[in-house]
Amino acid sequence: MGRDLSFSARSEIMDPELIKKKREYEARKARTKLALRNCTICGAANAKLCRGCGTTAYCSEACQKVDWRNRGHKKACKKIRDDRAAEAARAKAPTRPPSPPRDVFYGPAPRSHADEVRARIAAEHEAARARREANPEREPMSTRYGSRCPFCLEDWDVNEPTALQLCCCQKICVSCMDKTYGKPCPLCRMPCPSRDAEALAMIRRHVENDVPEAMTYLGNAYREGQYGLVKSMKKTARLYKRAVELGNVEAMLSLGGCYSKGFGVKLDKKKAERLVRMAADRGDAMAQAKVAILCEKVLEQPSQAFRLMKLAAEQGYTKAEAKLGQYFLTGVGVEADLDQAKHWFARAAAKGHERAREKLAELNAA
Repeated sequence: MGRDLSFSARSEIMDPELIKKKREYEARKARTKLALRNCTICGAANAKLCRGCGTTAYCSEACQKVDWRNRGHKKACKKIRDDRAAEAARAKAPTRPPSPPRDVFYGPAPRSHADEVRARIAAEHEAARARREANPEREPMSTRYGSRCPFCLEDWDVNEPTALQLCCCQKICVSCMDKTYGKPCPLCRMPCPSRDAEALAMIRRHVENDVPEAMTYLGNAYREGQYGLVKSMKKTARLYKRAVELGNVEAMLSLGGCYSKGFGVKLDKKKAERLVRMAADRGDAMAQAKVAILCEKVLEQPSQAFRLMKLAAEQGYTKAEAKLGQYFLTGVGVEADLDQAKHWFARAAAKGHERAREKLAELNAA
């Protein structure tokens, strides 16, 4: 505890401001010695400058060795020489030529690209409008008809019939009807009617509210004599007409059938054709196939028959797929194409169409 502290230890506990002033004094003292050519170690006059850096002076080799070995001037001298060499190399390096001055244009400020952007957007809107006019969207098949079954959320299969929930008058697929029969409706939670009178009352209530599906369903009930009703084709046709006025596609096909056979109405083939064409324009696959056959066999319009049959086949209607394969095979309304014929026959055969299977087997065997 009684030992004297060294200078470095004492400097560590000294005030930082005092240490700073001491270092400044030592630096000023070294510069003074250098200017007077005094030895850096012993202070003797007429000392010689260091040949490497020229920042220190020594009176003898002994003083120089002390500075180089004990005080680390050897590394400092080498660093000073390297820095001076690098500075000299940078000074000798060729300088980049100055860049030419920028051209200055006097006049109005350049216009933005807003006009070009507006013109491009307007052109895109015009092109989209032309596409919509060339390929109009399908009209809704009815005011309450969706694109998929509201129970299982699967897309409608054009080859399968649909069922009607009497409580809320919503169309569902047959498989969902089989699963939910006798149970409360998953949509409106009403119990399933247990008697014909209850079911008939539900349907009549929807008919009074101008629901086209209910009108078509009640028309079918009068045609078949269901729910204890007396068969009446006149009432059937009257209900179909009301549903057609509200845009129901199923009623269009049913009423067209009545006019073609004279059931409940006066026989009128032209009205029957007009109703079927209305259903085809709404996108009904069965109606499109019927109009296509009419154009092929009666009106002798093969190109129109091919167009409508292709629209029905693209919706997955099995009979239309088989018929379209026949069109490609025989060249009705289109150039004969064996590969396309096989393609459409294969699609219909995969769904169980017997005639398509036979034709596909014949083509593969040939």
